[in-house]
Amino acid sequence: MHGVKRKQWTQELLKQKRIQDQRKIASYRELVDEVLKLRDDGCFTNESLKATTRLLQANPEFNAIWNYRREIVDRLAPSLDSGFWNDELMFTLVLLKQYPKVYWIWNHRIWTLQHHSDRTTTVWENELAMVSKLLQLDARNFHGWHYRRLILNKLEKLTSRNRDADELQYVTQNINKDISNYSAWHQRASLISSLFDNHEIADERKFILDEFAYITNAIFTDAEDQSVWFYTKWFIKYVNVSKVLGHGEYIRQLQDLKSNIIAINQDDVEFSGKENNWCLKILIFIEGIEQELGLQIESHSEAYLKQLIIADPLRKNRYLSLIAKRT
Repeated sequence: MHGVKRKQWTQELLKQKRIQDQRKIASYRELVDEVLKLRDDGCFTNESLKATTRLLQANPEFNAIWNYRREIVDRLAPSLDSGFWNDELMFTLVLLKQYPKVYWIWNHRIWTLQHHSDRTTTVWENELAMVSKLLQLDARNFHGWHYRRLILNKLEKLTSRNRDADELQYVTQNINKDISNYSAWHQRASLISSLFDNHEIADERKFILDEFAYITNAIFTDAEDQSVWFYTKWFIKYVNVSKVLGHGEYIRQLQDLKSNIIAINQDDVEFSGKENNWCLKILIFIEGIEQELGLQIESHSEAYLKQLIIADPLRKNRYLSLIAKRT
């Protein structure tokens, strides 16, 4: 950390640290052997459950022990009250704060909710609030976003109420805070598809035009961020965009977007002397759509590809291959 002096390790301190590490490793191995023996012996008791707690606190990525823990809980389930299930949720929450990207913790938490003695919506509503707080700590954690989708799907089934519109607002707020949030952009694409599929948008044409404006603002905000460009590629090819706007309006929106991207790229050239790789790639993509639509345009794609060879030499062979396919 900045402003914190690095600890000076003398030979004596290094020796002491090695001894401490060896003790920790020996202790961990003993615990692993103990828990695995309990599992192999078919021990499904409160004591064996506590043993898995100790081991998972030391190593939450030990998936076999999570499986064993669930077996124990299944056997003890008839005697477990809501307090146990709440404690189990707290156990995983503490681990998630330390290890927010370990799959097995998230997996066990959703399993706990599915087996919770409280079958009302309250426990799921509380969970949605919990994951919202976790995403405040790390808004780009894709594990958290995936988990959030699972919670929302369950709540929609329990309440028979679609939450896509509310969730789109939540996603928009997160993108506005951090335009580089790839997970939020991915969620946005999923939500928009769902909103159209379920006919939940009152004015679809206005919605699409507003989304074009939102994208344009995003690429002007940070033209170097790839998440915005990935979303742009998805949106302009999304079937309902051209379907709702109609041929003429769709082409006008593409051309407006194209003009803005050219302007952004020109700004980058004037400012840094370099082409913007993503601008060139999306311009090529848009030209491909225009050609698919049968428009007679002056193609600049080959020139863009040649510029990319200079701007992005690590992918030179890919660009050369694309040029060869065009000839």
